[in-house]
Amino acid sequence: MELLPVVTPRINTNTALGKALVSMFKSVEAELTQENADPGAVKIIVFGGCAVHLYTNHRISMDVDAEIYEACLPPGFDLQALLAQVPEPFIDERSARVMELNYDLQYNTSFGPIHEDYWVRSIPMTEFPETSPLQIHIAAPVDIAITKLGRATDHDVADIKALLRAGFILTSDFRRLALQAIDVYVGNKEQPASVLFNILQDYLEEPDVELS
Repeated sequence: MELLPVVTPRINTNTALGKALVSMFKSVEAELTQENADPGAVKIIVFGGCAVHLYTNHRISMDVDAEIYEACLPPGFDLQALLAQVPEPFIDERSARVMELNYDLQYNTSFGPIHEDYWVRSIPMTEFPETSPLQIHIAAPVDIAITKLGRATDHDVADIKALLRAGFILTSDFRRLALQAIDVYVGNKEQPASVLFNILQDYLEEPDVELS
């Protein structure tokens, strides 16, 4: 199910964090290429703070929350071990501190609600074309927002509002798709539903916000 956002979302990998993310996955790509893996052998989709950063530069994150969507690996190739071994240093452009980007092996999309069509809406990173054995997608803004309704920490709520303010999500689509995701969510449905309505109410009450 494809959606027409208010503003077409664009991925910016020119920041220090964006470059570190690309470099991390390029290391994995090189190993897969060396093993003669087929094009698209591994498909990974990125959620979380890193994805929000690529869209909005709202904040930095030191953890890559991602799902291995599909993997057809050469015999003996341990993708999980490789991902754990590729931390990528970068300099935070705001604080000038050296940070380290790590792939979070514990992340799982079942931690919160997620809409079934998230892969269809995801945006491929041009640095990893169809001919590459590794294809990296960034989850669409609306799907990132939906997954963040589960934990709903202060960072999560701020991320959702940053995506809304950027114009990447229609509030009507967010409400509809989030409710569909919450309906099939195996956890406590009341909490994400309450967070959703509170965020929409707060967002729509902000000055200079256009109703969608």
